[in-house]
Amino acid sequence: MAGEKQFEKQVKGWLNNLKQEGHPIKFIKIWGGGFQKAGIPDLICCINGIYFEVELKASNGRPTDLQEHNIKLTNSANGIGIILYPEGFEQFKTIVKGVIGCNSHIQVLAALKAANSNTK
Repeated sequence: MAGEKQFEKQVKGWLNNLKQEGHPIKFIKIWGGGFQKAGIPDLICCINGIYFEVELKASNGRPTDLQEHNIKLTNSANGIGIILYPEGFEQFKTIVKGVIGCNSHIQVLAALKAANSNTK
C-alpha cells in the first residue's frame, strides 16, 4: 500500500503542475470506505473536456475484477479508463499531453454546452 500511496502523490503532483501551468484539468481523488460504492477508480478527471478514470496500482498490485470491469465500462462509453502502474507513467503522460493538445473537439463541446445549459 505504501508504494501505491507514493505513486498516487507522484501522479497527483504531475497533474497539479499541469493545472498550475494553465492547462484545462480537473481531478478528484476518491477514497474508498464503508460508505463508498466498491470499484470506483482512484482518480476521476476531466482533461480538456475528456473524461478519465484512473485506477492506480503499485508495481506489484493487481486490480480486482470489479475495478477491471469499471475501467472497461468507461472505455466502452468513449471515456478513457486506465489501470496505471508506475512503469506506465510516461505513457500516461503522453496520453494526457495528447488530449490537452487536441482542440478539434472543443468547438463542438462548447456549442453543445451553450445549446443545452438550461434543461428547464
